[in-house]
Amino acid sequence: MIENHSFTVEESRLRIDQYLANKLPDISRSKIQNLIKLGQVTINGEPVKSSLILQGNEAIECKFQAQIKDESIAGEVMDLNIIFEDDYLAVINKPTGLVVHPGSGNWSGTLLNGLVHHFNNLSRQDSMRPGIVHRLDKDTSGVIIIAKNDKSHDNLSAQFSERKVKKEYLALAWGKLNDQGTIEGEMGRHTRDRKLFTMVESGGRNSLTEFELNEYFPPLSWLRLYPETGRTHQLRVHLKSIGHPIFCDDAYGGGAKYARSFHVKYTQLLNRLLKNVNRVALHAHKLEISHPETNETMLFQAPIPEDLKRALEILKNEK
Repeated sequence: MIENHSFTVEESRLRIDQYLANKLPDISRSKIQNLIKLGQVTINGEPVKSSLILQGNEAIECKFQAQIKDESIAGEVMDLNIIFEDDYLAVINKPTGLVVHPGSGNWSGTLLNGLVHHFNNLSRQDSMRPGIVHRLDKDTSGVIIIAKNDKSHDNLSAQFSERKVKKEYLALAWGKLNDQGTIEGEMGRHTRDRKLFTMVESGGRNSLTEFELNEYFPPLSWLRLYPETGRTHQLRVHLKSIGHPIFCDDAYGGGAKYARSFHVKYTQLLNRLLKNVNRVALHAHKLEISHPETNETMLFQAPIPEDLKRALEILKNEK
């Protein structure tokens, strides 16, 4: 089925994607940009770019062809821990060990497979990642927001990109950190392992994290982390960069081998902890947004998961 729209531009200094988003309010600007990229928008029969500035008198033709949803994203029955849900969004408490969306080596059993089965409506239904506004690493537990329509998706994405979303993470990190501090700098791909990231002198993307020390349980610190930016692996890279990698984070130097850096008097304690926490000790605890429809400030919270709770009990009993 093809959806046709025709417009004759009067006076305008808008980009064509902005112009069409104004004329077609039921279609998100990002979707319009994608349709333009697919060649489904033309002027005088010629395809255009989203960045084209209209001058006036252009005849715009839109022939929007519905895309077939990729059936490789199969719905799977999954016990989702839903913190909040309305017609616009859903908030999930993601357990550790769950990959957010299909990718290399993980084509099923992801959170997205569960979302496709559970929800009738998700944003970007014609994309490979319907509903997914942001991500958490496989081992990171906690709050993740899902969009149910394109308008909500665009609004929430803008809040993330404009740093309006307030995020709080909890983590166990090696060694004693200061009571509070800031970690800032450019992040880029690791030169030897392209799956990992590192701090770089130049050519990377700016990143910023504030932290607070909740309590020090020798030889580990229980932290609150407040990322201002949302780079991939940001918190893990930042803590490694100041010599305090996250507990059990093998990829960034915080695995069991790091225990050798500490006095043998901690050996028994650390062995007990390593048996209880077998993942990166990082939890997305709180997330604050403006509701995409009502603009109401909303705070969502995921309780500390059982493995980290047990670790804290062990540490408190030893202190």
